[in-house]
Amino acid sequence: MKNFFRVVCLSTLVLAGCANNKPSGTELTPENKAEIQEQVKTVQKKMSACVAGVNKTDDAKYVDANIIVISANNPNANKLFNSADFISDEQAVELKKFKEATMQCRSIAKELPKPELVAVYEYYNSKVDDVYNDLVNKRITIGVANQERQMRLHYTNDKWAQAMKTYQGG
Repeated sequence: MKNFFRVVCLSTLVLAGCANNKPSGTELTPENKAEIQEQVKTVQKKMSACVAGVNKTDDAKYVDANIIVISANNPNANKLFNSADFISDEQAVELKKFKEATMQCRSIAKELPKPELVAVYEYYNSKVDDVYNDLVNKRITIGVANQERQMRLHYTNDKWAQAMKTYQGG
């Protein structure tokens, strides 16, 4: 099953790369680039507002304090990144509720104007889901989960920058 999932993820990345190959005659103009950038900004603002709303919930506050570092100014970040504890049943319930709340925000990414941009978010979400599943199933500790989530976030930021290069500049 894991190999099947890897094949699906790899296929998604390959197809996202293929989506960027444009036939001749479809060059991006400065106007097209500006329009795409504006659409991206609009969608990102919408996603940010959604995430900010979710992060204000009691479930998110609990997750941030006890399981996964969500906020940039989390006073427990060092403890959580180094925790050798496995998730408790109560924590697993809270993490599942938090993840469910984030689903509304995830769907907003589908509004991005280009499939390769959508693919970046979808890939990140699938990898974070893997981390959460491993955590809930006690295959990894809270510390490892935080480290893996952070690595995936950095990887996603790099992939996002690469995907956006096509649409930068005038």
